[in-house]
Amino acid sequence: MQGFTRLAMSAGLLSALFAATPGLAENSPLSPGTILRQRSNTTFTVKRQTGYCPKVVRLWTAFRNYEGGGEFLVVADTLAIAGPARLVSANRKVAEFKAPLKKAYRSCVGRASSEEYSDYRFAFRHGHVYFRVQLPPDSPSTPSAIDRRGIIASRPYVRWSIAD
Repeated sequence: MQGFTRLAMSAGLLSALFAATPGLAENSPLSPGTILRQRSNTTFTVKRQTGYCPKVVRLWTAFRNYEGGGEFLVVADTLAIAGPARLVSANRKVAEFKAPLKKAYRSCVGRASSEEYSDYRFAFRHGHVYFRVQLPPDSPSTPSAIDRRGIIASRPYVRWSIAD
């Protein structure tokens, strides 16, 4: 019964979060089109296992705080090292994209992650780069969910929210 109560509270908080989140206009600082006009602001070092790999992979990240929570936007600059990306799997907690590596990097097997940005990971294998956003499990006080995911300018993007 206590588990059901926690689940009901989380669902209630999450639905309140989505209802309170204002719609984003295309000119909003958290729109993928707007963020691409700036320089990427986050760099992950690629840890090579085998093959020839890029030294780094970059992200655009942005955050907007509002009463009761926050909204995050991340755009992976896979186009610098790969062809156009496509969405391969998604649900409310996970979004994964895949892009064919440029010829120079097709032999790359490796990973890129960060302690600071632990929700975002890159994997290099089988001639592709995989970009994955994986949100942590909900707790009664901090439910989170992916609001939007897609491709902009051949790059993957994810917008997600979290309640306080």
